[in-house]
Amino acid sequence: MISIKNKQDCSGCEACKNGCPKDCIEMICDKEGFLYPKVNSERCIGCNVCNNICPILNPPNNEIYSHSYAGQIKNEDVRKRSSSGGIFSALAGKIISEGGSVFGAAFDESFYVHHIEVKNTDELDKLRGSKYTQSEIGDTYRQVKEILNDNRKVLFSGTVCQIAGLKKYLGKNYNNLYTVDVLCHGVPSPKLWKKYIAEKEKQYGDAVERISFRHKKYGWKIYSVEFLFKNSTENIVPFGKDPYMRFFLSNISLRPSCHNCRFNKIDRPSDITIGDAWGIDNIHPELDDDKGTSVIIVRGEKGNQLFDAIKDDLIYLEDDVDKLLPPNSGGRKSVKPHYKREKFFKEIDNQNVNDLLKLLKIPLYRKVITKFKAIIRKCVR
Repeated sequence: MISIKNKQDCSGCEACKNGCPKDCIEMICDKEGFLYPKVNSERCIGCNVCNNICPILNPPNNEIYSHSYAGQIKNEDVRKRSSSGGIFSALAGKIISEGGSVFGAAFDESFYVHHIEVKNTDELDKLRGSKYTQSEIGDTYRQVKEILNDNRKVLFSGTVCQIAGLKKYLGKNYNNLYTVDVLCHGVPSPKLWKKYIAEKEKQYGDAVERISFRHKKYGWKIYSVEFLFKNSTENIVPFGKDPYMRFFLSNISLRPSCHNCRFNKIDRPSDITIGDAWGIDNIHPELDDDKGTSVIIVRGEKGNQLFDAIKDDLIYLEDDVDKLLPPNSGGRKSVKPHYKREKFFKEIDNQNVNDLLKLLKIPLYRKVITKFKAIIRKCVR
């Protein structure tokens, strides 16, 4: 049976839970709010399926990178409602137009995040936009397998570790499966997210009606976090001033496995990778209108086939992957944990979110050390 001895060795992809033939694996939250598998030893038959399909213990085959692009969907309304360039919507729309299903992360009625199936374009808004908390897979891997065996097409979107989990769960290649991963900085604690929602609702006196992590009120580059409440009050602030986003971007609230990601290379198990084309203003200013531009990394025959099918819906250009997504960017390397991460999670149950911000204050001695290291690096160069 599967046993997690080091939490950096579990991404929470839920492949083991979906694959267990006796349904004896349950995903349980730890004290930090992250899900880990727990086996009911009385029902376990020792088949070892869970260990054999774990993508960290048995990494899936990677698709080989072939092309990289920067692009935007031509439909301006869709791009406005998307986190960056709207490429996911173009991919999803294509699969749905051919009678297929699209799986991705969506808010539920409590604004917690789960993977769901969408079968028509009217529902795609549920999957659009970033959700900066880990999505629960539930039984969607099993749903995907049923649809694939019914000879319908599937586009599965998620973090790269979720794609890896799906591939290991399925255990074979399906010509009617297409996978797209979203460039990932890491996944913050769902416990922190639930706490933040509760405190927001208390502050504004009503339940949340809508949340957008990447509202473009102030543009794509200075995106904003929006909370709309049922009493019609609104809270919208640039991401750098939102406490939850500050924790996320400082790496203090991330899952342990995100600090040792096994899958964030250019060659990945997904057919296509999409994300923000940060720095496009310096590389291709003709694509910089501050409304959102995506980087698109295409792999293998299926990736190229799917990208070719949506080209007419895009404004795009091809360029070197290291220019569009530099090797030192967060999507290609694991981020280091914040030095106060342990203290943050010790205090998370006892302090409100705004009070926890004190942990992000940088002491003078660390500022001096950082400045000194920068001077040394400059002298070495």
